[in-house]
Parts: sequence; C-alpha cells; structure tokens
Amino acid sequence: MADPQTVRAVVARAGFTVEDFVDPAFQPEPMTVWKPFIRASVVPAVRISDHEADPDGHLDREWLRLSRENGTIADDGTVLLSVEGAGRLPWLRVRIGTVAPRASRVGLPGQSIGFVALSPDGRCATSVSTEEWETWILAADIPAGPYRKT
Repeated sequence: MADPQTVRAVVARAGFTVEDFVDPAFQPEPMTVWKPFIRASVVPAVRISDHEADPDGHLDREWLRLSRENGTIADDGTVLLSVEGAGRLPWLRVRIGTVAPRASRVGLPGQSIGFVALSPDGRCATSVSTEEWETWILAADIPAGPYRKT
C-alpha cells in the first residue's frame, strides 16, 4: 500500500490543491465506493482510446466535465479522492483551483492511472480506470447508508 506522502505528492503534481486526509463521519469509506466501479458488469460513461491524438487531454477534459455535471465536484471545487493502490487510506480532500487538474496524472509510481472521486456530501462519485487499450471514466450515485462511524 502507498504511503500518505506519496499519495499527496502524486495528487499535487496532477494539479489538485491538496488539503488533508479526512474520515468524514457520514460518508462511505473509500473501499465501499470503489466496489461498484470494479465490478465486471460496469459500463463506462466515457471510453477514451489510447490511440487518440491526445488521450490524456481528452481524459482530463471529460473527467472534469462529468464530475461537475454529476455533482462529484462541489461548487467550491472540493472533492474527496482515493488513488488506486492506496484504497486503505482515508479520503484525501482536495480542491480544484482556477487551473484544471490533470486526471491523466493521478497514478502511483509504477502503476497505471486510476482513482475514485467522491462528492463531499457523499452522494455521487466518478472513477478513472485504465483498461487494456483505453481509459474509462465511470459515474455512480452513492446510495444513502448507515455510514456514521463511531
């Protein structure tokens, strides 16, 4: 599992303003949110071929668009992230500033890009997943649940 400093550095290099690791009392834990995105039956909202002229730019634009449209990114630019390979860590609260972050750069060293983003209110999420010859962006509504931690 990745250490918190590595995750912070990766996310900061991707252009997010990194705030802190948080464990919100009323939101699901990262691994709970990862589950619907890793099922074999999952259908991506957007598929981006590795053979496009600018797949990274396309991914960056589409993740930002979809995450804003479905409410994953709060009005103030806040979003919670869990990076693939570090799912046992708590959520990392980040903020999107005036310069759009590079979703195509959120991946641990030596691994493919991949992450889950959860809205601060815990109601919706998006995910980026690297597949064989393409990258997927997935979106999901998160069901309300008894997530209160004591």
